Amino acid sequence: MSSGSPNALARVTVLAALLATLLGSGCATVPSSPTTAPFENHLAIKQNHNLVVSVAVLTDAEAEQYFGCPLGKQDVQAVWLKVNNQTDHPIGLLYRNMDPDYFSPFEVAYAYHRPFEKNRNRNLDELFDQSRFPPYVEPGVTASGFVFTSRSEGAKFVSVEFWYGGGLSRDGFYMRLPSGRFDFEEADFAKTYPPGQVKALDLAQLHQRLEELPCCTADSSGAKSGDPVNFVLIGDEDAVMGALVGQGWDPTHVIAGHSVGLTVKSFLFGSQYRYSPVSRLFYFSRGQDLALQKVRDTIHQRNHLRLWRAPLSFRGKDVWMGQISRDIGVRFTWQSPTLVTHKIDPDVDEARDYLVQDMFASGFLQSLAYVQGVGAASRESPRANLTGDPYFTDGLRAVMFIVDQPVPSDQVTLIQWGEPLPQD
Repeated sequence: MSSGSPNALARVTVLAALLATLLGSGCATVPSSPTTAPFENHLAIKQNHNLVVSVAVLTDAEAEQYFGCPLGKQDVQAVWLKVNNQTDHPIGLLYRNMDPDYFSPFEVAYAYHRPFEKNRNRNLDELFDQSRFPPYVEPGVTASGFVFTSRSEGAKFVSVEFWYGGGLSRDGFYMRLPSGRFDFEEADFAKTYPPGQVKALDLAQLHQRLEELPCCTADSSGAKSGDPVNFVLIGDEDAVMGALVGQGWDPTHVIAGHSVGLTVKSFLFGSQYRYSPVSRLFYFSRGQDLALQKVRDTIHQRNHLRLWRAPLSFRGKDVWMGQISRDIGVRFTWQSPTLVTHKIDPDVDEARDYLVQDMFASGFLQSLAYVQGVGAASRESPRANLTGDPYFTDGLRAVMFIVDQPVPSDQVTLIQWGEPLPQD
């Protein structure tokens, strides 16, 4: 067959396109010995079990500056880890517990290989391999390096677990990853209430106040009742957010032109939108302080929750009122700024109970209690939310006390109001 035949020309065209793609996927440069580390300016540091652990999550720009490769385009996120081992025994990092789907250094490097550039590819392999955090750290040694994890936006929970002969050291780091697109970036929780307005409560007072608070969310006017406020989280912001994000709850985008466009696209094609916006519901006369969600492979189904910081505290810890429901479908509507609205699972207690189990699984649930406050609604006589979806409930709020140190599941206590809460 002659080189000028249509089939031959087609093969040449396809090959040229393939080579262009391969060449374009590589790193712009291959630094032989990276020295700049701007991410060291935003470290989180904790000390536990004679280990001093420092963590930073690199932005896409920082990773590209350091490695010369756009890791974010491959959905890779570099986590920098440093540990000072002050124990008398070697320790081993459990990479999988940081991310079950973590990437090996050679896996990351290979994504940026170029055809016919053997030396360059070898240098790239060496760069990523030498940058990895070592599997073991000897006593008295300080080690640092990278773990290549799955990419997250908005927030990330980094679980750092070291195994040694005598047991396990575990630390969790809640890391904000601001981009200007997430609703939680608009909230300054320290300034939600003026000084002196937050009331400190003991256990009995907390019980009473949680039952007295309004049952449900409302519209912006406060005239119509919406979804029930069916759970409470008690703990510092970082502890609460760390427990949630660590269990796969993602922050949500603000409602804006970009997010509305992605929402409509996902609605039309049934695709996933991991950070899709959540409509505003009102409690304490304001929209939610933040929303989080777990999405399935389609926009039609997700678990989502909203949180409001309450003007209350318990033992110096914040009190967060929450609403959770499970979305089971989507329909088009002109009444929503995103042009679509979800239909909720009518069994809202199931979503509440899922969250309780999720907090058990997080390892940061210290105690659990239940209070009245929502008001029961039967299957036969359900109530409706603001979009007319019916729901039924036993009327209880789950109250979860969240701490920043791991608690074994068999040590989580059930509070019968009147019993003392275990000391932190």
